[in-house]
Amino acid sequence: MPMVPFEYHSFWDVPRFIVCTVEGTRLLLDASFDDALDEYAPNYRVFALPRELELLSMYDWARSDLGEANYLGSIPVSEIEFDTTKRREIEACPLLKLLQR
Repeated sequence: MPMVPFEYHSFWDVPRFIVCTVEGTRLLLDASFDDALDEYAPNYRVFALPRELELLSMYDWARSDLGEANYLGSIPVSEIEFDTTKRREIEACPLLKLLQR
């Protein structure tokens, strides 16, 4: 299965805010803390980020307005496979499926 490198901001068991590039599309995966649930979200919300959106750091990504991004769908956190460190690469297949819709 193809793996892609990523950057992240926030980690609880797994990265909770991820930016990666799959087939030339920059994606943001967000499973941040949900105040209503009083726990971390069980699903990553996946967004395609506009190419013109340039931010300097993951802190900037986390604070950015996702209203500019294109929502592609969601993926359960449990379905995302990480490298052994859970901090460098993720498996691309679930993300490719969202891109092909």
